[in-house]
Formats: sequence, structure tokens, C-alpha cells
Amino acid sequence: MDAMELKFANAFNAIPNIGGGSLRTLKKHFGNLANAWQASASDLQAVGLNQPALAGIAWKKPSLNPDREIEKLFKENIWLLNEEDKKFPAVLKEIPSPPFLIYGRGRMELLTEKGMSVGVVGTRKPTSYGIEVVQKIVSGLVRAGLTIISGLATGIDSQAHETTLAEKGKTVAVLGCGVDQSSIFPPENRGLARKIIESGGIVLSEYSPGTPGVKEHFPQRNRIISGLSRGVLVVEARERSGALITSRLALDQNREVFAVPGSIFSLASFGPNQLISQGAKLVTSAKDILDELGLDYTELEGLNSSEPIDEKEWTVLQLLEEPLGVDALVEKTGLNTSVLLSSLSMLELKGKIKNMGGDTYQKI
Repeated sequence: MDAMELKFANAFNAIPNIGGGSLRTLKKHFGNLANAWQASASDLQAVGLNQPALAGIAWKKPSLNPDREIEKLFKENIWLLNEEDKKFPAVLKEIPSPPFLIYGRGRMELLTEKGMSVGVVGTRKPTSYGIEVVQKIVSGLVRAGLTIISGLATGIDSQAHETTLAEKGKTVAVLGCGVDQSSIFPPENRGLARKIIESGGIVLSEYSPGTPGVKEHFPQRNRIISGLSRGVLVVEARERSGALITSRLALDQNREVFAVPGSIFSLASFGPNQLISQGAKLVTSAKDILDELGLDYTELEGLNSSEPIDEKEWTVLQLLEEPLGVDALVEKTGLNTSVLLSSLSMLELKGKIKNMGGDTYQKI
């Protein structure tokens, strides 16, 4: 799509109740969106748009200047892609009701780089268990070279993005509002959005700048999270959680669904436990996800590690899928205590394990 067409697409997209379906209808009927912008009310009536779309055009279009609207993007360093653009993610064209336009801030090239992406979603009010699960599994996925997709909401989403940034990985935040800084919702995550952009990630939306984060947008946003991902991981979700909507969309899009089991006494674990009972892949580690995606965790971890792991460290690391104390590790490895402690210290420095307290360690 040329610059002129993109300008009018952006202007139409700023009108309430005009989405991808309406834009495709207008383009098909008038030949291009520049002609559609000049069309009379009676001509627009004949197109077949629904009443809310026609009402939105009648109300908003007279106050919009397409040139000024496109200038707002330049001022905010926002890029815009149409579905016909070569840089538009091919995976998004495959989903039902694909977006016609996507807006972004950050490193656009990340959308078309080779490699796999996994969506991570869950409750806005996670337990300490949920937070620890995200830290452990997302760290492993990032070290294996995967991109993490989430929705910048508070709770599980935020933790997924923050863990990725801590591991110096790649992450994409998909919003249900405009990507301009003043529109980002929730407001408390505007700083996190800035960090994602500065790290080489992307803040992405199909909504035009200035669009507020209203509840109707978030189910729509979820189809893009799953659409960009090879699979979606659900970590803690209540019975009516938006994360469950994302998982259903993932299935509709022929994506994998992964779920972390939780206590039957925790309301936050209702969603994942239900998904597992319905056939979702039960996962307790990054390796479970990578195995399902056909990736060799050991090989990838070695390739992406900035510091090599020697044979003794590797032996210790394989035993720490569950917490173990120093004495137990001495017995299982056959290493003397001083050598073992040295290996534990190196693994901790390399970010492979953490001290759980009381001389007990576990793989991250």
C-alpha cells in the first residue's frame, strides 16, 4: 500500500466502529481508500457497512484531517503497516478476522525475524506461585532464543515482559489501546512499555493513537497475541479470565495451548486446571514447551548461553530440576564438597540456578 493509501487508511481507522472488515469493504467497493474518503453519505450507504460504522463516519469524519492524523504518527515515532505490506507478519494473515492495520513503536524488524514466539497470559492478580512460575519458565524460553508475546496488563503479562527484559530477550506487547505513550493502558505500565521499546522489542496495536483501553478491545487484542505465537502458555487464570479467551482463540488459530497446573484450592488455578482437563499440554518447565515445539532445549541453551558450562556444572545443573541441598548433591554427584560449592557458585553467577535458602538450590 502506498503512502497516500496508508494515510487514508489511518484516518478511517481513527473513526469509531471502523475496523478491518469495514476498511476491506470500502477498499473493494471504491477501488481505494482515497476515493472512499471523498464519497458522499449516500454513496457510503450503498456500500453495505453496518449502522454503527456509518454513524461513526458521519460523526467523526468531518473533524478529521488525514494529513494531520498521519503527522501524529511521525511525532510519536509510530510506524504503521498494512496487510499488503511485505513487513506485515505473515502469521497474522492466517488468523480469522486478521487486522487490516497494525501500529507499532520499537524495532519493526522483530516481526519478521526468524525464530519462534510463545504467548504468555494469565491473571492480573497472580499469587507468588504464579509469579515464580513465570520467572522460571519464561527465563528458559528466552535463553532458548524464543520471543515472548504478551499483553502488558498487570500481573502475569507484566511479569512475562519484565522477566524477558531481565534475561535480555525479545518481547512484544500487544495492546487494546493506542500505542502512543499517553494512551497506554494501564498507565502504571507506561514505563515498562518504554523499556520494551528501548530494549529492541515492540509495543503493538491495531488501534489508532489516542484510542483508550476499553474492555471491548481486549478480547480483540487477544487474537493478535495468539496469532503472533506458535503456542500460548496460560499461568493462573480465574474462571472468567481473558486468558481463557486467548487460549480458545489459540485453538481456533491452530496454535498450541500450554497450561501450568495449580492447587485445586486456588481460584487462580481454575483456568489452567480446566484447560488441562480439556486437553491442553500440562507444562512445568520451559523444556516441556520446547519439546512440544520440536526444539532441543539442551542444544539451544548451550547455543544461547554467553558463558560455557563445564562438565561438572552440567552434572549439577541436571539434578536441580527440583530443590536439593548441598549434602544431597554431594551424594548424587560424587563430587567433594569444595568442588561442588565452586560449581554451584559458578552456576549461580551464570544465572542458571538460584539459592532457595538453607544451602538449597534449584534450576531457574
